[in-house]
Amino acid sequence: MTLGQFAVAVGMSPRWALNALTRLGVKRRYGEPLARRLSLARVFVDGAGMPLVEAFDLAAEILRTTDPFATWRRESADAALQLTVDLPRFFTSYGARLALARNRYGEKVRGRKPKRRGSALQRAEAWGWDITLLDANLRRTPQQRLARVAEDGRFLSELRQAMKP
Repeated sequence: MTLGQFAVAVGMSPRWALNALTRLGVKRRYGEPLARRLSLARVFVDGAGMPLVEAFDLAAEILRTTDPFATWRRESADAALQLTVDLPRFFTSYGARLALARNRYGEKVRGRKPKRRGSALQRAEAWGWDITLLDANLRRTPQQRLARVAEDGRFLSELRQAMKP
């Protein structure tokens, strides 16, 4: 996983991801489990204003202990504050971002693009297309082609006349 893919999976910019990993003291080995954990921590940072280090530790605890199909809740001691995370919704949005990161922001292929070899007709033959009629038509002179078009036009007009009641 590249930094760009990692940032898309987390849902932030690459600069935010780099700064967050530096602040957390985490090695920059971009992987899916770290992206999931940082993405959940980002929910707490953005939604509750929690410090990143505390949110990162809480995200690890939630991912390790909580059923992914349940809603996670935590209340303060005086029940004045309640944190709630709908984990199925979180995993759905995270999965969509991860799919986008893997499919849209794939690693670039190194080197030059390979050049096309041969003419279009040769490539069509290599794909198994039957180009005998096209090839036969191209071997005719322009006058022969026009004569053939005129002959086909006469045939169609005779056919239309025969079809009239």
